[in-house]
Amino acid sequence: MKILVQNCFNHLYLKNLSEWTPNPSEAKGFDTSEKALGFCTEHRIPEVQVVLKFDYDHDRYDISVPITPECEDAAPSQSTSLN
Repeated sequence: MKILVQNCFNHLYLKNLSEWTPNPSEAKGFDTSEKALGFCTEHRIPEVQVVLKFDYDHDRYDISVPITPECEDAAPSQSTSLN
């Protein structure tokens, strides 16, 4: 698993402070989600979410957590149904 920062609108991953990439394997990884959040807060990076990336070939296993207000508003509503 890799912990990444992703722009919630264009879905690019943070590579460094001045560069973004569509490729998660090129993205800056963080040891913990707290460190990713701290980095974004310290550097005032807007419109981001933390992504727990489990499989580089499929994004259906990813867990995304909005960390800025813009992303909270943009996040799709999720509901769980039991059959």
